[in-house]
Amino acid sequence: IVRTRPHGHVAAVLGTLRKRGLEILLGTKRSRERDLCVAMLVARILEPRSKLATARALGAETLHSSLGEVLEVDNADEDELYAAMDWLLKRQPRIEQQLAARHLHEGTLTLYDVTSTYFEGRHCPLARRGHSRDGKQDKLQIVIGLLTNGEGCPVAVEVFDGNTADPRTLGSQVEK
Repeated sequence: IVRTRPHGHVAAVLGTLRKRGLEILLGTKRSRERDLCVAMLVARILEPRSKLATARALGAETLHSSLGEVLEVDNADEDELYAAMDWLLKRQPRIEQQLAARHLHEGTLTLYDVTSTYFEGRHCPLARRGHSRDGKQDKLQIVIGLLTNGEGCPVAVEVFDGNTADPRTLGSQVEK
């Protein structure tokens, strides 16, 4: 044996993702971008980390599991992961509509929650000084709104400027 690749946890999460139809939800045809997004989803569930660390964990020389090999993305770098996220962002409205069709029905209870997070850097165009739930008043913030069905299954997410008051986030969610 020269090297082993942990695989069981990858097979379990990837199999569940595929059984739930999430891979097809991202894109009906297989593409490099879709495979990268699927790899990031699985990696986020298995071992949450930065895009740089995720890219390294997928790589053939520094892999943490069989994930990069299974999805044929073992040569991806962090820039390619960020580009795949841009690809995914363009599909967000369609994905949210399909999730709503699956999980929301007439008279269904929907839940909405808002949180914020702070930044150490200065390069996020949405980051503003605002109410810090983290107690980091001196840091830039973004506000994140999450819409779910009554069981807590996510249907839509939206990121707002860091100085957006919670009640001002509700209108766009009601429209969705």
